[in-house]
Amino acid sequence: MKKLIPLTIVACFVFAGHAFGLESFKFYRNYSGDQTFAVPQGYVNSYLLTANTAKTIYIPSGARYAVFAATADIWVRIGTGAAAIPTGDSASGTAAELNPVCRWIEGETQMSIISPAGAKISIGYYQ
Repeated sequence: MKKLIPLTIVACFVFAGHAFGLESFKFYRNYSGDQTFAVPQGYVNSYLLTANTAKTIYIPSGARYAVFAATADIWVRIGTGAAAIPTGDSASGTAAELNPVCRWIEGETQMSIISPAGAKISIGYYQ
């Protein structure tokens, strides 16, 4: 039986194309003969977060996708406005998102990230 990959992850990677001058995705067959893919190293920035302090991060020009990794929980708000760690309900649609993996960021110029603990993060940017 074949494993299904969640559509959100597939959509994020399959359409990412070239990564700032690097090669495009490599499609290959795994050991069982199923076609799969790998994403090349992108344009990667790393940041240090201080606990409970929102950091504004400026998105490189031309970036369409951001792939996040962190050593602690992070709350991310794409666009303007500061990310905040929730202290209650937010039903306005403008809350920060907990631990996003891959997000479409085309047309955005900045994002805000906050963590309840000090954290090291990396963000890979792709076209």
